[in-house]
Amino acid sequence: MKIRQVLADMRNCGPQIEDEIVLRDAALAAATAAGATIIGEHAQRYVPHGITLVVFLAESHIMLTTWPEYRMVLVDILLCNPDMSEDAAVDEVARWLCPDGLVERSYVTRSIESLETPVA
Repeated sequence: MKIRQVLADMRNCGPQIEDEIVLRDAALAAATAAGATIIGEHAQRYVPHGITLVVFLAESHIMLTTWPEYRMVLVDILLCNPDMSEDAAVDEVARWLCPDGLVERSYVTRSIESLETPVA
C-alpha cells in the first residue's frame, strides 16, 4: 500500500495564527474535510510566541506549528488511509489560517508492506 504525507509551508498568514482556538478549529475542520476520525488533541504554547497543535487521528495525525513572527504556519498531515485526501485537509487549514497567503506543499510517498513473518 502506498500513502502520502504532506508537509505544507503557509506564508503571509494573518494574526489568527496566534489564536489557539482558531488553530484547533482549523485542524478539526481539516480532519473532517479528509474524512478522518479524531481521537485526541494537544496544544503547546511557546514563550514569547508560537503554538504547536496536534490532532491525533485513527488514521495518524495533523500537526500545525506557528511562527507568528514570520507570519508562517508549518503543516504536517499523514493519513494512513490511501482513500483520504491530505490535500483536502491542507486546503481547509489554508482557508482558516492563511486564505490570502502562499501555500507550498511537499510530499513524501511511503510504502507500507506486510511483514513476511509476524513480529513477536
